[in-house]
Amino acid sequence: MLTDEQLTTVWKGFTPPAGWAKWQRDYLDFLSWVRNASEAELRTEAAQKKLWNARAITPAGYGDAINIDALLADAEFVDTIVGLRGRAFSSDVAVRAAEIQGEYERILGMAVAREVRPRPHAKLQRLVGALLPAELSCVLSYDAVRHIAKLLLGDASDPPLVAQVKMRARLRAVLGEEKTLAEHVQRSTFCWWLHENYERLSAGQMPPWKSNGPGEAAATPPPDAKLRPLVVWPFAKQYVGYLAVRNFAGAYHAVVQAALPGLSQDDLVGVLQASGSFDKVPTPTLRQLIIRAKGLGFIEQRDGLLYATKDGDELLGSEQPDILIERFLQRVFGFAHLLRYVEEHRGATDAAVVDALQKIYPTWTTAGVPNDLRNWSQYFGLLKRDERGGLHLTEYGAAWAARLPKELPKPPAEEIIDTNPTEGTAAVASKEIPYPGFDDILARFKSDPEIADFVFDDRQLASLHAAWRSNPRKRFVLLSGLSGTGKTAVTLCYSRAVCDLMGLSHTAHREIVPVSPDWRDPSGLLGYFNALHANPTFQAEPALRLILRAAADPGRPYFLVLDEMNLARVERYFAPFLSAMETGKELVLHANGAEVNDVPPRVPWPTNLYIAGTVNMDETTHPFSDKVLDRAFTLEFWDVDLKLFFERAAARSPGKRLPDVEAVLNELHDAMRAVRRHFGYRTAGEVLAFMHAVPELGGAAQETFLDQAVFSKVLPRLRGEDTPAFKGALETLLGICKRRGLTMCEAKLTTMMDLLKRTGVTRFWA
Repeated sequence: MLTDEQLTTVWKGFTPPAGWAKWQRDYLDFLSWVRNASEAELRTEAAQKKLWNARAITPAGYGDAINIDALLADAEFVDTIVGLRGRAFSSDVAVRAAEIQGEYERILGMAVAREVRPRPHAKLQRLVGALLPAELSCVLSYDAVRHIAKLLLGDASDPPLVAQVKMRARLRAVLGEEKTLAEHVQRSTFCWWLHENYERLSAGQMPPWKSNGPGEAAATPPPDAKLRPLVVWPFAKQYVGYLAVRNFAGAYHAVVQAALPGLSQDDLVGVLQASGSFDKVPTPTLRQLIIRAKGLGFIEQRDGLLYATKDGDELLGSEQPDILIERFLQRVFGFAHLLRYVEEHRGATDAAVVDALQKIYPTWTTAGVPNDLRNWSQYFGLLKRDERGGLHLTEYGAAWAARLPKELPKPPAEEIIDTNPTEGTAAVASKEIPYPGFDDILARFKSDPEIADFVFDDRQLASLHAAWRSNPRKRFVLLSGLSGTGKTAVTLCYSRAVCDLMGLSHTAHREIVPVSPDWRDPSGLLGYFNALHANPTFQAEPALRLILRAAADPGRPYFLVLDEMNLARVERYFAPFLSAMETGKELVLHANGAEVNDVPPRVPWPTNLYIAGTVNMDETTHPFSDKVLDRAFTLEFWDVDLKLFFERAAARSPGKRLPDVEAVLNELHDAMRAVRRHFGYRTAGEVLAFMHAVPELGGAAQETFLDQAVFSKVLPRLRGEDTPAFKGALETLLGICKRRGLTMCEAKLTTMMDLLKRTGVTRFWA
């Protein structure tokens, strides 16, 4: 911040450049007209139009193209504008600044209510400055206001008009009161000069300076952005298409605002979700939004964290998203082409626009991306519709279109990627191999030593085969029932048998994915954009890689096993799959318009993809909706053949059979099965393994360790209400434990029965 002494020195060293003479003269003439015009004259439509188009003060960039004709003859609005000229504001600077800012926002709201789009914030600020020449300056640029505020106030956090009022008050306090309009013009243009020399002044350099020295250009008036051509990036550097998001520019404001303190990508996603504005937006979409904000230059990565950039700061400070529009035209393929097409084909229909964009970029096989580009353009106020619904450029849109280069970049032929992997360059030439019949699969189950050890019922295998083969579009089965009965194992063994019979690698054609309880969207299966890389990259999850292999190799089967599928809500993370298998349409992988790291936006639903979900129904899981059940074939696994299991376990380890342990487990299993609290092969196998390890623990009595094994692995499954069946099962179990000398289990069951009697419910963990 400049001290009073420094500011006085700078003011004395301020000599307006020669090029400013005409600007300052026109500026003064305009202020003189505003001051001397009668109220009746100011209320005329011609005078109102002149006030709004006060380019003599400073250009408003694209704001000059905003159509404000609806305001020119509106009596209430005109009265409000004219009333500013003679209005008395507070003598307290801070209060006066807040009053003027408030009045500006009120008038802006009135304009918006009268359907003026986009909001004419720059034009209105210039108009208020013309009516209140002692309070504001000619500076409209957000960056410039921040620079001047830092020099004069030491703080750039105030809203633009508040900062302007305080800046002019500081000049008045140090340099004295202005006595003429000419002095107001001099002070106003001095503010722009301070911005032009911000770097030198903030470094402590005081005038006079040598003019036009090496690398030093003479100060210039505020630029007219409308005259500057726009540099559109080459196709290879652009985003291809753009996702329309809720709140449009507001979403980017939220991302930049959240990134101000510096956050990791995951933390930034969390902050956005916690804000309440994005609670229904899938995590992958938020990740993509962050990537786009980074790619547009509004946030950047530093030391592993994402921070707002200078341009992001400008986006936050500007009420008009000029910088966002500019970045879209420069860096989003199709946005400039859309404006150019509507400019050349006035009254174009939506269908014609979609068709034109699809001809430019044939990979857009649906109307999704072209419609998103149109929605953005309408949101920005670049397009309007006539009474027949045809599209036209607004004056604002025409001003942007005028900056576009004559030739717009187009994708070279080699860049056009066919998203259908069965026909495009990514396809794998494969001859379809006949799928094996069930008899062959069953024979393989019985002959393969790695499969033969498992206990599967022939009827269960036949049901699984039929469920997967009955509907070529919905090869989706749910395996529910008792934990530890081999639900996952049967799918893995089945896929192994099929792949072996077809001469395929089961590791390449099969993927087992554990479902995580925190899955709220498809990213755990389909992956997500990674914003932490310099260029957009895609984190492809194992399930996605299997899907891409299946889509590119339609003649061979691929198996996806989702373990513990209902630990998370299936409708949330599995939604794209449910939709595609029902409609037969493409499976949407991500929202980008083109491939990212060889991952296309979508693939045809692979009818050679066999999906199995294992299900356990307890208090840790979620129920299935009809939407899921209608698309799946549900198989139930409750029957457990412990006798056969023990025989096969003994065949694997001859001489290590434990008949007493097997007998106890059979008795306990039969008692618990009556109330569907029995255990499966996994539990039985773990008890046997524990008991085989007993001799290594010092040869203690077998009963002691069997007591511990049953207590640890069998009894925790018990829970229920005071019904005759459940009470009878507990009594039977208690009798078995007494007879077998399982004292720890006996004591636990006695406690559980007492609790059941007193409360009507009981459980092991009570």
